[in-house]
Amino acid sequence: MRPTFRKHERLCGREQLRKVATVGKAMRAMPYRLVGLCMPLDSPAPAQVAFAVPKRHVRSAVERNRIRRHMREAYRLNKHRWYARLEEAGAQCAWLVVYQGHGPLPWADASRILIDLFDRWTQQHVGTVR
Repeated sequence: MRPTFRKHERLCGREQLRKVATVGKAMRAMPYRLVGLCMPLDSPAPAQVAFAVPKRHVRSAVERNRIRRHMREAYRLNKHRWYARLEEAGAQCAWLVVYQGHGPLPWADASRILIDLFDRWTQQHVGTVR
């Protein structure tokens, strides 16, 4: 299967984002914060995700776009790990990843940290859903 990141896998909509941000369970691995919520989604995908890089932390638009692109790429290449676990549990999750650092990270570090963060979140929160 080819790793892709399609429209139905993106978390969008003000109400859904607000619900995930306020009710969801958060985990932190600096410089990332992952907020997730297991809930039924209007999508065939087992998960939907949104990425945010606040202007408050990274002033340059070019750097914000690069950081967001790195986060999406790390997710796209490794999502099959988390999708398998979600499908096994019969759950759907919505995730919001927020970058809280003050500058870009090297690709290898950013990817490793995000993978570990998603692994920890799914391990702790997906097993409890049924």
